[in-house]
Amino acid sequence: MGEMLLIVLCLILSGFRVSAVETPPVFSQKDDSYFTTTVRGKLKEDMPEFSFDIEACFDSGSSTYQVRSVTVRDEEGIRQTISVPELSLFGQTAVWLDQEECMGLELEDVNFDGYKDIRLFDTVNGNYLLEWIYLVWNPDREQFVHDPKLSEIPLATFDQEDQLIYGTGRGGAARHYYYTYEYLDGEPVMIREEWSIYLDDPDPEIVKRCLVGTSVDPATVEVYHETVQERNPDTGEMELAEDKFVFLTTQTAGWTVVTQVQAGSETGKLLMEEEWKP
Repeated sequence: MGEMLLIVLCLILSGFRVSAVETPPVFSQKDDSYFTTTVRGKLKEDMPEFSFDIEACFDSGSSTYQVRSVTVRDEEGIRQTISVPELSLFGQTAVWLDQEECMGLELEDVNFDGYKDIRLFDTVNGNYLLEWIYLVWNPDREQFVHDPKLSEIPLATFDQEDQLIYGTGRGGAARHYYYTYEYLDGEPVMIREEWSIYLDDPDPEIVKRCLVGTSVDPATVEVYHETVQERNPDTGEMELAEDKFVFLTTQTAGWTVVTQVQAGSETGKLLMEEEWKP
């Protein structure tokens, strides 16, 4: 689970690079409070280059940028203007200073249809959760359309090769959640959900019992309750695929799995009681 979290976070950080924009931005002053940042890029290789005029102002109170609109232009002129505040989680974006060159706008194919879409950074939403606004290119209408369902996927990363979306979240330092989505009938649908919950103070006697036959020092062991649910393609319902307790040790280099106990076993039921004890 720790390796998966590291991979997801690395993908997220890489998404903030300005490489999503194919040419450097152009800044122009609009008025005393708002200015326009223009970035350019192609949605597809055989399409003309688009310009994205991002109208924003700097909020000195939060030291972030508030985006008011995105105007999409092509060689023929304005294609559409998208008002942003009503799409934002809190009514206004909070784009970080290190994103000011592209004002939080990235081009990425988020629905795997071959066209790049707009992924606009929105704000921070507590507990290291970041929010984005997704504007998906509709080739029939030849415009971008807001897709709020993508915003529901926490810390989304997009696997172009396998055409899957990965999300991750947490409930405090001890609970981590991992999600996998696939596009089904034109919508992102969760097909896998993994939970990893750290047992803060399990009964040492239970831990020792689980380590019988090993040379591992119980003091080096951490216990995690890991569950996996997968979507049944026939019913569309999420079904429990795995439910176990995993014992990891730092006695060797890095984290190593020592043993695993099924949650439905006698010992697993005792550990379940430990997990929910006051």
